[in-house]
Amino acid sequence: MDTTASLEDRDATGATVRLEPEQGEKVSKSLSLRSKGIITFILMVAYALLIGVSTESQRVSLLKLVDELEAAHRFEAQLLEINTSMARTLFAVNMSFSEDTLTPSTIRSMIEIEASLSLLEAIQARYPGILILSGKLHALVRDLAQQPSLGTLSVTRATLNELILELDGITKNAHARRLKLLDQYRENYDRITLSSLAMLVIGLVLIGAATAIFFSRLTWDIRKLESHANDIVKGNRDTPLPVTRNDELGTLMHAVNRMQLDLRERERHIERTRLEQFHREKMVAVGSLAAQLAHEINNPIAAITGVASAISQVQRTQQCPNHGATCQPGLILEQAKRISAITRQIADFTRPQAQQPELLNLNELVRNTCAFVSYDRRFRRITLSTELDGEMPAVRAIGDHLTQVLMNLLINAADALEEMPADHPALIIAKTVATEEEAIIEISDNAGGIDAETLAKVFDEYFTTKPAGKGTGLGLALSRELIHDRGGSLTLESVPGIGTTARIRLPLRVAAAAA
Repeated sequence: MDTTASLEDRDATGATVRLEPEQGEKVSKSLSLRSKGIITFILMVAYALLIGVSTESQRVSLLKLVDELEAAHRFEAQLLEINTSMARTLFAVNMSFSEDTLTPSTIRSMIEIEASLSLLEAIQARYPGILILSGKLHALVRDLAQQPSLGTLSVTRATLNELILELDGITKNAHARRLKLLDQYRENYDRITLSSLAMLVIGLVLIGAATAIFFSRLTWDIRKLESHANDIVKGNRDTPLPVTRNDELGTLMHAVNRMQLDLRERERHIERTRLEQFHREKMVAVGSLAAQLAHEINNPIAAITGVASAISQVQRTQQCPNHGATCQPGLILEQAKRISAITRQIADFTRPQAQQPELLNLNELVRNTCAFVSYDRRFRRITLSTELDGEMPAVRAIGDHLTQVLMNLLINAADALEEMPADHPALIIAKTVATEEEAIIEISDNAGGIDAETLAKVFDEYFTTKPAGKGTGLGLALSRELIHDRGGSLTLESVPGIGTTARIRLPLRVAAAAA
């Protein structure tokens, strides 16, 4: 059985329908487990690179802040050196100013001023106030060098005080800036540490959650697949496994579903073959028994017929007054011939038939089948009549299959009529109709009918409304398949409270082409 056939089933009306795959059937366009693993690895590497890039960007800003902090520290140290020098210079000027005359100490103070001015050259370009005071101090030093006087020295001391005050303000600002940079460094360091740690933790949580969800779902799907496989082993052939994955496991699920369909089709084929073989063996056994009974019955029937013929002949020649009144040898002859006809009919009907399609007289086949089943006890109170189309052409089919289907439909109708009240008139009509394209056989009954819900399930395998031991639920399903094999159809129409009609349609064009 090929894969295409295994994905097909038949609906309640007998039409072949395609079993559409569940979502994810296009496995070739989906991601495999290997691809998912590679993509996960790539995402992890990309996330690690993202963390690295973010950390590097923050590290660069932190290094820049460190450079600014080092520059502020150096600048503050430079200011400290200048302030120290200015303090020594002011001390020297004060010592010179305390003397009434200019002494060598005045010269030393001038040297200190020159040294301080050389230190101020490094920062005076950044501070206009320092530049102005430095220029003024340079001029005073020149005046002291040319014409030393206490007045000039006093102005010099005042200028030094102004310069020191200016330097104190600059030093305080530099110290405040260094502290601010230090705070920024600590904040940036803490932020980089916390953000890197947070990104690492978030990444680990996301990867862990995704991994847990993936493997949990994978484990759940594997368990579902295992449970479904066990159900298939135990005989489940109806409910396929819902496929929710698009990877190799999804492909395996589809394979298990196809295997389930293949097993169902194979078992259906085996059951059909078994039922056909059982039907043939049953008919052969009935035929063999009928032949033996006919042989055993024919001898006494022949004797009875001979005695009845002799009695009738004697009565006619001797003009017996009781002939045709109390003595009726003709009636004996008639019933003896009827017994012979019945045994011959049973033997002819149960004779093994060809298992290959052949041209059949459909009316005769329907008539013989109705006559055969009428001997069943279920037909004792049933009026079984036929309405056969006299223009019915020959139909190419397997006679044994049609006989089996007709017997099944007639017995189903008889079983339905058995459930009706005794005063209900039981009627079954077997009808044939020929059209230009098909031959139609209808089996109608006036039983209680079938409701819509039950009618939708009558062709399902193992579905039956009969009590246990009286039906298996395979008769109609097998009958539909036998008819479909010849390109025909078998449908049921029913009206609750009125009756049911089974309709067999056999194409005539196929028969004509085969003929």
